[in-house]
Amino acid sequence: MNDDDLAQLRAALLDDLRIDLGPDQGREAFGRHQLLAIRFARASRLNVAGLQIGEQNGWIRYFEDHFPRGSEHAKRLFEKWRTTLVKDEMPGRGVAITHGQPQAHWQITASGLVVDLESMWDDFEASVDRFLAEIEADDEHRSRVLSHFEKTRWTVQPVEIVVPLPRVIRPAGGSQIITPAVSASSASVTATAITPDAPVLPDTPDRQT
Repeated sequence: MNDDDLAQLRAALLDDLRIDLGPDQGREAFGRHQLLAIRFARASRLNVAGLQIGEQNGWIRYFEDHFPRGSEHAKRLFEKWRTTLVKDEMPGRGVAITHGQPQAHWQITASGLVVDLESMWDDFEASVDRFLAEIEADDEHRSRVLSHFEKTRWTVQPVEIVVPLPRVIRPAGGSQIITPAVSASSASVTATAITPDAPVLPDTPDRQT
């Protein structure tokens, strides 16, 4: 392990998370709550990589180990913030989400636990720094985390789609035209039967159907 490994892990968890939001940008803030919940989920999975621990217990474990406010509301956040935001695109009963209201963060109200976006960004960043400090000091934990991180990394790369020209094959007694159908993610061919006395296209690269 080197410092670059930890820097890349920190970037994967924290990059592109924070944006400036005005008081009238509630819809944009909602999307950022969703992204933040996803990043919490990724960090919690990395924290218990290689262990036989379920997703909810792994989430709670991350809050116990690293979250600066402790794990008192971890189960509630898993069920009513993380799960409902990602799966149903809504906060669950017992959690109220907001942004630009740091004074309300982590307060229990008639609407439930208040999660202020900007304050939760700060809490998450603090938890990530604690997480990284722990794995830096623990060889076994670091090995498990970085092994899982390496398997789940992704990059943006240009992809060139090459569409092959149609070709003709001539089995005994007839012919088939093979027409490629190519998409960005897969390629398949469609075979069209031709009767023996139908005209056959010459097998040349400049003819297309």
